[in-house]
Amino acid sequence: MNFILMAAMSLVPLFLGLSCKMLFKTKLTNAMLMFMIFMSIWQLDVSVLYSNDVIETGLILFLFQLLRIGSIMLPPAFLYVGYISLKHLSKDQAKWMNLVINKYTLIVYVLWSLFIYCINWTDLGVLGLKSIQGIGNQITVLYPIYGAWGTLFVNHIKLLIVSILLTLLASRKVTDKYVRNFLTLFSLTFLLTYMIGVLNLQAGTFIYSSQIAVMLFSIIIFFIFVQMSTRMIRDTSQILKRKEKEEQIAISTSGLIHEINNPLTVVKGYSDLLSRYEQLDGSAKGMVSHIGIAGDHMNSILTNYHHFIKSGSIQTEETDMMEVLQESIALTSLRAKEKHVVIEFSQHKPISVSIDRDKVRQVFINLINNSMDAMENSARKVLKIDYYKKNNEIHILLTDTGSGIPQDDWDHIFTPFHTTKKTGMGLGLSISQRIINSHGGYIEIVNSTEEGTELRIIMPLWSE
Repeated sequence: MNFILMAAMSLVPLFLGLSCKMLFKTKLTNAMLMFMIFMSIWQLDVSVLYSNDVIETGLILFLFQLLRIGSIMLPPAFLYVGYISLKHLSKDQAKWMNLVINKYTLIVYVLWSLFIYCINWTDLGVLGLKSIQGIGNQITVLYPIYGAWGTLFVNHIKLLIVSILLTLLASRKVTDKYVRNFLTLFSLTFLLTYMIGVLNLQAGTFIYSSQIAVMLFSIIIFFIFVQMSTRMIRDTSQILKRKEKEEQIAISTSGLIHEINNPLTVVKGYSDLLSRYEQLDGSAKGMVSHIGIAGDHMNSILTNYHHFIKSGSIQTEETDMMEVLQESIALTSLRAKEKHVVIEFSQHKPISVSIDRDKVRQVFINLINNSMDAMENSARKVLKIDYYKKNNEIHILLTDTGSGIPQDDWDHIFTPFHTTKKTGMGLGLSISQRIINSHGGYIEIVNSTEEGTELRIIMPLWSE
């Protein structure tokens, strides 16, 4: 009866992991499912030790050694969750973490774990099982007799705490607040579960507390994960709705822009003619000049809005991103010199992307000019531009020493007509975001303080 109840409780992590997989299709979900599978196998392994009243000892030993893959693979599975979280870090933040958590350390960790599992099948690992009494001598449970290398397994399981601490450390620097909060709670709650589960390594200590802790951990993590994913989907839905609304506005106003341009051209034409009319006195010429200035301003507004409408339309070709960045820097170099801004560009190997060269160049020119404006009153005026390849994406970082962006504006900085400047329409960053979005990428604020701002542009690599 105890074995059946414990075996049923052991399946809770597996059931919840599969539920997450059915609800959400992400890399983090896959990592979570793998972790939950090993957790269920771990608890089934310990549950088997309570089955001596229904299963003969030889079969129990076989099942115990077979299911030990769960507890042995838990440390690398947990570290894999931390590895997946690193994709949300900037290059500078991830640099030292990548030295510890990368695909090579994961491969070594997995191979080491498989070595421990193989030892488990020999007399060096487990010699057999022995019966012990517990809980007032009311229950007889089997406990493994470890061989000469049995301590390898014990120390390997204790290494799980290293994986937990590394994942917890990585989670604190994740820029996505939903993923960051999830990984933090995931690490902390499992650390508590692990500390309770370690009791299984002590003879005479039984698994009721461990089973309950694992079940509660799985339920808590399931609801936290669902909450995180739901919020991310909600935010994505809001972005899509906003994009749809912008497209509707674009369609309805494109015709209006055309109709306004026609009489505006007439107004500007006659104002230019009148400005050259010698019979007008000074006062009249001043009024004509104001008409011309107002016409130019109206034309500028219509041009900017036209660019905003057309920013989502692209024609892509294979392009070297390094060349586009070099061109953007060259086109802004004169303004940088006038404003005494030093642009530090880190050149690396060429990286091919599929982009609309002119429009992406427009994005970089706009972002560089924004950084220059932000450094207007800075004592040190330096703009660092760097890029690197990560998985199937290119990451471009722009870091300035400007006045920074107030955190309250982070969620609105890419909204059309939102601006923190005294002049301008607030369309520059919105147009830039639309252009990058149309390439399957996005622009995000990595960090912004009074000492400067770091922006990151992420775009997919070129593929044949």
